[in-house]
Amino acid sequence: MVKSILTYLFSTILALGLLYWAFSSSHLQWEDIYQTLLQADYRWVSLAIFISLFSHLLRALRWQQLLGALHYQPGITRTLSAVMIGYFANFIVPRMGEVSRCGSLTKTAGIPFEKSFGTVITERVVDLLCLLILVGLVFFVGWEPIQQNLFPTIKLPSLPIWITFACLVTGILIVLWRKRAQVLEFWERFASSSKIGKILDGWISGIISIKEVNSPVLFVMYTMGIWIAYFANTYILLLAFPASMSLGLGAGLIVLVMGTFGMATPTQGGIGAYHKLVAAALVFYNIPLKEATVLATFFHGTQMAAILFFGGLSFILTLFLPKIEEKHGK
Repeated sequence: MVKSILTYLFSTILALGLLYWAFSSSHLQWEDIYQTLLQADYRWVSLAIFISLFSHLLRALRWQQLLGALHYQPGITRTLSAVMIGYFANFIVPRMGEVSRCGSLTKTAGIPFEKSFGTVITERVVDLLCLLILVGLVFFVGWEPIQQNLFPTIKLPSLPIWITFACLVTGILIVLWRKRAQVLEFWERFASSSKIGKILDGWISGIISIKEVNSPVLFVMYTMGIWIAYFANTYILLLAFPASMSLGLGAGLIVLVMGTFGMATPTQGGIGAYHKLVAAALVFYNIPLKEATVLATFFHGTQMAAILFFGGLSFILTLFLPKIEEKHGK
């Protein structure tokens, strides 16, 4: 109990500290936020909110597939409500979203907590892999502003170097494939004797478990749809403001990645960290820090308002949903 209280106090102080740092370093005033709100094109904002909700629906559909592999069929209403409750919980207590969404399905669909939690871990592993791919794309799509602001003396390798590197990687993969029996034997020893190995083995097992779903192709399509919707939501919010409407798709990708890292910090809904990281990304594109911080505040506030509203409605809905007594789960 004491540990939980201290953890909550730490996350709250961290969130407030980061938020204060973001606002004070940019000399932001409430009047600046108000003026920016007046400039927003709320047709784009409304579309961004709709796309955000659509991404949550895709996440619920993808989660249903993982639950279906365990022979549980809670239905889209209960699954989507649980997803929204999870997002809602993250804005109250950091890292409570996974616990809350699984607890919701235990209450409304009778699915054992430990089994639904295992599927959430699989989801997190898949999303982490997607985020790493996006980070790689950022360095190619948005290399110019990143280089100018962070690495002004570094230049990308020439084409012959990239070709040599690709050939080297291909050669290594061919050797590993031919020696796969020895590689698997080494991996089993490493995974059983090393803490890091056990963690990596758990991630790999989570990814491999995707083959157990009814349609792995559909699972991949849902995953792609989720991240495409995240990107569309971010880019459309950029279109809603005069200061950022001329930025390209590369800017949307950088803002998405920075915002995702911000939301992953141990604060309520990424408060503070999101503002600082997204503002820094917008500064890459020569938007003044004050205006960039205002935009980051609006972007985060839009997400927070939508999640608190629909997450709250979902919580109320679960109070009236009859519990499903699952009889086919394993």
